[in-house]
Parts: sequence; structure tokens; C-alpha cells
Amino acid sequence: MEFNKIVVVGDKYSEYAKGKKALTISQLELLAKLPDNLFPDEYELIAGQGVCKHKAKKVIDDIGNNQRLKSKLKTCSVEKLASEHKNRHTHKWDERNILIGQAEKVDHKLDMYALPLVIDDNCELMGDHQTGQHVQGMLVVEACRQAFIAVTEEFVYQKQSDKYYVINSMSIDFANFLFPLPAIVHFEFVEKDVNERRGRFKARMSVMQNQTKSASMDVSFSVYSAKSIQAKEWELAESATEAVVSPSDHFNMEQDCA
Repeated sequence: MEFNKIVVVGDKYSEYAKGKKALTISQLELLAKLPDNLFPDEYELIAGQGVCKHKAKKVIDDIGNNQRLKSKLKTCSVEKLASEHKNRHTHKWDERNILIGQAEKVDHKLDMYALPLVIDDNCELMGDHQTGQHVQGMLVVEACRQAFIAVTEEFVYQKQSDKYYVINSMSIDFANFLFPLPAIVHFEFVEKDVNERRGRFKARMSVMQNQTKSASMDVSFSVYSAKSIQAKEWELAESATEAVVSPSDHFNMEQDCA
């Protein structure tokens, strides 16, 4: 059976929702509390970007308690968002800051993977205002960064979490606006060189929406054991600090105490 479709987005994408077949999660929450059913036909809700899990869960519960509305709305997409775990291999502690879902290997021969984009309104990169109707470019950069860490940790290092990832180079091209609609990060290893001491990788990613490429990234990175790199990092940090605090002819900062 064909349903009319409505996209549900986070409140910070309210500008996008205007004049389209779209609602913010707060608008849907309000509709779910009204005694009268304002949906003349049956609709399928499509979870877009920005919807936080706790609001999605609350709205699903409200719809479930409103029998007249429940009979008109197909909520599978929003229910899936509310119940699924995000990718835990991104080296992020706060789930709100994780921008990708579980990785799926889609081509064993070519070593290719796919990860859904799952932006939360409350993530660290959406703390300020959002410009226009599209997803900001730095969210795309961070989603790709998380993707190469997550895929490498899960599929190369078999979920070993004691690894330290070092970016050697990163290049991104933006081709089209990415809107707060469902999107997929496609990941492919280009080169892999792994030994007992370290791993060196090159990878290519593309962010796809409606079969259109929004952005692509090439990245080169190395992976070490956290224990080995921490000692080197400590040494470099100490050296850099000494260069700042020690008297030097090459570094002199005047302080204005007036």
C-alpha cells in the first residue's frame, strides 16, 4: 500500500521544514497531543537529520497513545531511529556527538562499506545557529572522520579500542548541498599496509543523498597502539611547552598589563 510521506527533522532545521512535506520533531510532538486527527490520509513518517533519540521515543509513545492518530501514521522509520544504537567505534564518548550508524560491508571484493548519516540536533557541531536549509559542511567532514575510524577499528582491528589514529592528510570536495534528509556515507579502502607496529591506510569516502554525491573525501592515516604513541606525544608536548615558556631570541611575546 502506498502512503503519503512526511519527513521529520530536528528543530534546528525548522527553516528547511517550511513549505515542504516536512515537520520538525517538536511540531510532530504537538500534533500527537491534539485530540483531533489533523491527518486526512495515511502517512509514512521518514526520519531525517537532527532528530534526537529521546524526542523520537517520546513522540512514538505519544502517537501510540493516540488511537486516531496511530491509525493514520506509519512510524517505522522514526521507531528505528529511536531504538538503534549509533556506531560505538568512533572514539566519541557522548552518543549525541556520534554522526554515523552501524557499518555494513557492501562489497567484500572491493572492501567497501556503507554507514547511515545520523545527526542529532544536540551534537557538538550544532551548538550554534544553522545557516540556510542545508547540513553544514563541518558536519560532513566530521562524519567522514568518524567513518574511517569506525570502519578500521571494527573490520581491520577487530574492535580493538586501544588504537591511536593519526591523520596524515585529508582532502574534501563538496559537490552539492546536503539537506537534512536520509544520507549514506560510502567508504572504501584504497591502500592498506599493516604490521605489528603500525598500520598505514588510504581511504575514499562519499556522502550520497537521493543517489547524488554531496561530498567526497580522500584521507591518509596511520594507526598505532595507544601506549606507543602516548609516550611520543608526551615528549613532543613537553618540548613544545618548553619552547614557549623558556627565554628565547626567536620567541618573545609582550604582555600588555595596563
